[in-house]
Amino acid sequence: MTSREKVVQTTLSPEEHAILRDYATQHDLSLKEAVKLAILALLKSDKVVADDPYFSLKTKSLVDIENASQEVDQILYRTS
Repeated sequence: MTSREKVVQTTLSPEEHAILRDYATQHDLSLKEAVKLAILALLKSDKVVADDPYFSLKTKSLVDIENASQEVDQILYRTS
C-alpha cells in the first residue's frame, strides 16, 4: 500500500459475507480483491457515458409526428 492509498471498511451480514467469500473463491480472488472489484464495478456502472446517444438526445416534441418511432430510432441509433 502506498502512502496515497486509502483504506475502506464496512460490515456485512453473515449471509453477505458468505456470498462475497464464495464469489472470491470461485474467481480465485482474495476478499480484498473481490471487494475492490465490486466497488470499481459500481462506480463505473453509475456514470453516464458521454458517447451514449441516449444521454445526448436533443429535446424535441414527437407527440404530433406520425412516424415518431422512426424519429426516435434515428436519434438513438443515428440511422437515416
